[in-house]
Order: sequence, then structure tokens, then C-alpha cells
Amino acid sequence: MKIALLGGSFDPPHLAHTQVVQFLIDENKYDQIWVLPTRQNPLKTKQTSFENRLQMCRLAFADFGDRVVVRDDDQELTGYTIELVKSLLIKFPKNSFTFVGGSDLKQEIPHWKESKALQQSIAFEFLPRPPDPASPFLDLSSTQVRDAIASGQKPEKYLPKKVAEFVKNKQLYASCKPKK
Repeated sequence: MKIALLGGSFDPPHLAHTQVVQFLIDENKYDQIWVLPTRQNPLKTKQTSFENRLQMCRLAFADFGDRVVVRDDDQELTGYTIELVKSLLIKFPKNSFTFVGGSDLKQEIPHWKESKALQQSIAFEFLPRPPDPASPFLDLSSTQVRDAIASGQKPEKYLPKKVAEFVKNKQLYASCKPKK
């Protein structure tokens, strides 16, 4: 089975993330898209609880059906992509994995833990990200969403409906300090 891996903090999962998933479905190159929220991104010091981010991912991607699976595969791992990939290759040796990320990640990967081994282990697909004119996706980041909610904007503008309701009910991001 050909699997697209879409990993990230998803703090929170927003409309651009759902656009990427729809794009991957429409591209029809993958049997499934696995959404993999990381428990702890080694590059970030503060995140919303993993349980809340996992639930938001389930809500955000539920309407896509069985082609999109939200997975919790890094329970015993440190959050580094290489460890996740090694684990998946052992658990699912018959699957073919492609890590999907924004074009901005291309320059970052050489700085990732065991980047050469990672690049030899799986394929990568880089999607154009705004401001690239070739990008079909919203110019939106989770940081922008957190900052907008913290400044009093309505989450529905940036988030899938069920995620916006979850954020409001849990009062997530309301006390975040916007980044300058």
C-alpha cells in the first residue's frame, strides 16, 4: 500500500491542512494519507496537549473517510521523524511511505536528526507553499491561527467547523501571546 505521511504539530490543524489532504486525495497517488501529530516536536518548547491536538486532528480529517487515517504512532518515540519512520518501516514492511511537506521544509531536512538516513529510507513530496505563486493552498500557519484567536478573532475563519467548536469549548489559544 502506498502511504502519504503528513506529520506535524497540528497546533491547531487548520483549513490549509485540510486543503493539503484534499489535494493528496485528488492527486490519487496514495492509497491512504496518514496524519501523524507529533507528541512533542523537538524544535518547539510549548504546545497544546497532545491529547487535544490528536482530538482536533480526528475532528479536522473525519469527513475524508477511510483514505485519511489519524494515527498515534510515536507514543514511545522522542518526536524525531527518523525514529517514527524507522518504527513504521518495521511495523508495516509491505507499505511504501512518502513524507509530504511544504516546500519550505526542503531546506530544513538536512538539519534534521539523521537526515541522510531519513532521505534514504523514504521518499519525499514537497508541495508548493505560499507565497509561491504555484501554491493552491491558503497562506495560513498554525502560529497565525493561534495569534488570531488570542487577539479575539473567530476560529471559524481559519479552522474546520468541528475544530473551531472544540477550540471554543476548551478555550484553547485564547490566552496565547501573539508573536510579533
